[in-house]
Amino acid sequence: MNVKSVLCVCTGNICRSPYAEGLLRRDLPGVNVSSAGIGAVVGGEMPEAAANIAIRQRLDLQDHRGRQITSQILREHELVLVMEEGQKNWLADRFPESRGRVFLVSHWDDKKDVPDPFRHSEEFFEEVFVALAEYVSDWAAKLAPRSPSRTAVR
Repeated sequence: MNVKSVLCVCTGNICRSPYAEGLLRRDLPGVNVSSAGIGAVVGGEMPEAAANIAIRQRLDLQDHRGRQITSQILREHELVLVMEEGQKNWLADRFPESRGRVFLVSHWDDKKDVPDPFRHSEEFFEEVFVALAEYVSDWAAKLAPRSPSRTAVR
């Protein structure tokens, strides 16, 4: 797949989608990756438990602030990764032009929803991060630019 821009979407845009954004940015340099929420905590910072994991994992998210998804943001991205089936449906209902490029972040794995860790324990934040890291790794493997095949010279 030759994708130049990815949008990660969750509900509040302060936990799951920033994690996915940070992981994809780290794993796919050169790809434009950002995030937004369908019910964003506009201007909100990541909760302390989420921020601590991001720092420990060396994800560049210290300046992240929640933002609400808009049709303009959607138009700027070729691929949209959501955390829950309900978010995929929400986007399709409100932004029909996004259909066909919105996928669950778990698409290549178990196709399960990624639960929202907001207002849960630090341990739950860790569990969610580990699951997201696996799902994002699958996407990164699919999206990583492949080097051109070499033809043997005889």
